[in-house]
Amino acid sequence: MAQAPLSSIGLKAVRLARILSDSEVQQTFMLKNAGGTATKSTEELENAIAKGRAVLQSTLQLPWRYDGKWALRDMDNATEELASRRALIYEYAIRKHYEIRFSGLADDVFGRIRSRIDSSIGSAVPDAVRKLTSVHDNLVSDNPEDWSNAAHSCRRVLQDLADYVFPPQRETRSRLVDGRQKEIGLGADQYINRLIAYIEDSSGSSRFRELVGSHLGYMGARLDALFNAAQKGSHSTVTKEEADRCVVYTYLLVGDVLSLTSERDSSNEAKVAHETGS
Repeated sequence: MAQAPLSSIGLKAVRLARILSDSEVQQTFMLKNAGGTATKSTEELENAIAKGRAVLQSTLQLPWRYDGKWALRDMDNATEELASRRALIYEYAIRKHYEIRFSGLADDVFGRIRSRIDSSIGSAVPDAVRKLTSVHDNLVSDNPEDWSNAAHSCRRVLQDLADYVFPPQRETRSRLVDGRQKEIGLGADQYINRLIAYIEDSSGSSRFRELVGSHLGYMGARLDALFNAAQKGSHSTVTKEEADRCVVYTYLLVGDVLSLTSERDSSNEAKVAHETGS
């Protein structure tokens, strides 16, 4: 199979970089392909190689003649430069190939998680679905205040979930914090504490409790900090990247908590069936 000229491949690489909005890479490929005052274009380098090959195959123009030596020198230099350009294009194309494949995989995985969680939370906490749906509009916005609103929506979703699985209580719970035993409140404002308490009561896996509890603690602290900043009129503390991260983490945490709810319901159904003999 004949190999396409690198000058043609270079134009495709420029188009690929433009499609992927890699303006700096696009400019680099354009300069390499077109050449300039300091460098030759890819087409000129390919012509130099063709001329050198013609010299080697010619019986009239032997390599040791002056013009033949120059043609061979140009061919060697052109071959080296083209190899460098070919490697640059190949490395960029293969890197983007795997980035896009991974991105598609992540989208598929998150899409399945979102579908499962939306259907589960719809029956448990219907209002939370509306809050999560509104988050999307906030994330595609270029307004930092909307990014802040997305984070606050995540906070309200976790609050709604806590109210559903572990309603506020006056009682406290003893827990080891920073090496010391402390009494942890389980009131209306302590929604993270209540979610962690629910996980402690519902999961038989200490590793699960440790991992999810740690993630909940981190998310709760950050969301509360963002909420308090917003109460003071500041929205600049939320970046778009952080808002995206809040949404993804919230979905994962909601999924973890709801998985325990499903296990609890299944266990209760099995217990009732056993007791009734059905």
